Amino acid sequence: MRLGLVLTNDWELFGDGSGNYYDLQHRPLASLLRAVEDHGARLTVMAEVGQQLAHLEAGVRHPWARDIATAWEAMLRETIKRRSDVQLHLHPQWLNATWDDTRHWQLDLGWWATGAVPGDVLEATLIRGKHYLERLLQPIDPDYACIAFRAGAYCLQPSRHVIAALLSAGFRCDTSVSKGLMQPAFYDYRDAHSNVLPWFAHAHDIRWSSGTADGLLELPIYARSTVDIPILRKILSPALYYRLFHGVRVPIEDRAWLAEQRRTRARRYPMRRRPFRGDGRSSVRWWLAQALSRGALQLDYDALPPEVFVRLLEAIFADDQTTGLGDAVLPVIASGHTKDMHSTANVARILGAVRKRLGERVEFWTLREAVDQWTAVAA
Repeated sequence: MRLGLVLTNDWELFGDGSGNYYDLQHRPLASLLRAVEDHGARLTVMAEVGQQLAHLEAGVRHPWARDIATAWEAMLRETIKRRSDVQLHLHPQWLNATWDDTRHWQLDLGWWATGAVPGDVLEATLIRGKHYLERLLQPIDPDYACIAFRAGAYCLQPSRHVIAALLSAGFRCDTSVSKGLMQPAFYDYRDAHSNVLPWFAHAHDIRWSSGTADGLLELPIYARSTVDIPILRKILSPALYYRLFHGVRVPIEDRAWLAEQRRTRARRYPMRRRPFRGDGRSSVRWWLAQALSRGALQLDYDALPPEVFVRLLEAIFADDQTTGLGDAVLPVIASGHTKDMHSTANVARILGAVRKRLGERVEFWTLREAVDQWTAVAA
């Protein structure tokens, strides 16, 4: 068995609509594309289309919004030119967004979760987003197809009508589930079919396997159950946390990067601005949710030290779930966010460590390749 490592990136502004596009998306993505190419890898950009549609609408009246929308399109064309991939990501709170006189986006937080959007609205939005990306990118690559989806903040439940809308809109794959993750009131993936093996979803619930080789393919974001106390992960220094709970000594350069990453996110997206988190009325509930919400460590190249990232990959080869795969190449989904990235140093060290430790046992795929390859294996 080998691994087909898929580096996905949720390419977006913050959940309340704040942030500078050029600082959080445009320039970081250009740097990230160069970094992965330097290590023989490619990227799959999960492009937030709700945000883009809102900017296109605002651009009719505001030149600054039109300029951002144009730059967004140019960056995705460049991504395809460089043989990386683009697929569809949606935070539905953007669907009713307005730009107000205080010069801020006002988003519809009642539609924070994809599962909360009525089926007809969701299907129409998915079709519009898919066609928009294909019209934009097929002039660069005639074979380009938008076939994969990721729900904003992983909020795909309730999923029955979402699965139906995705299939009706022509999507072949979802990649929103991480087994072991749970966020009260939004999703609970603790009993998902697998943390690493893909499955074709049951029509009623994305977490369940249909037992067939057709329908909507779920490619889970890889996560591994471990001793994990999320509230301590936020309080302790990264070096101390990973030494206490994972037995990993984090080198000085990795400690510095992770510490700066934490400071950067706190500065760019203060707790007081985060929807459903940290306001005076709900802060106790938020901290309680953090203590209960996660029982797994996700394969996130913006959050993990290289040693931990590589150990998670190595564990797949010893996993009982993978023993019967023979010579198959198993797609493994990793995630990241340019909005959280202050430099590409961490992902560069991760890719270097993957090459050094795992060599030819790992190859780098795009998400489109993973869907095609695994569908062929399943058939």
